[in-house]
Amino acid sequence: MSKKQVLGVVKRMLREQILCLGRVFVRHDVPDDVVWEVVKGFDLIYQKIKQEAGKAALPVSSDSPVRRLEPHPAITHFLERIEE
Repeated sequence: MSKKQVLGVVKRMLREQILCLGRVFVRHDVPDDVVWEVVKGFDLIYQKIKQEAGKAALPVSSDSPVRRLEPHPAITHFLERIEE
């Protein structure tokens, strides 16, 4: 597999995992700070994989989220980052 193909597989896997966790977070009303901590952990994992694949890492965001009924902002942010 090429580096591009490997990153594609990793992105799809992380996307499915983070969406699964997002459903759990909503169902159990997990506090925002916990959601951000988990998502930042996933982001760090992704950045390490990108570095190992020879791509530059992106900085991890420290934005303060606002609670809403849509997907959690941390999850939306992470999903957007892996699509870059």
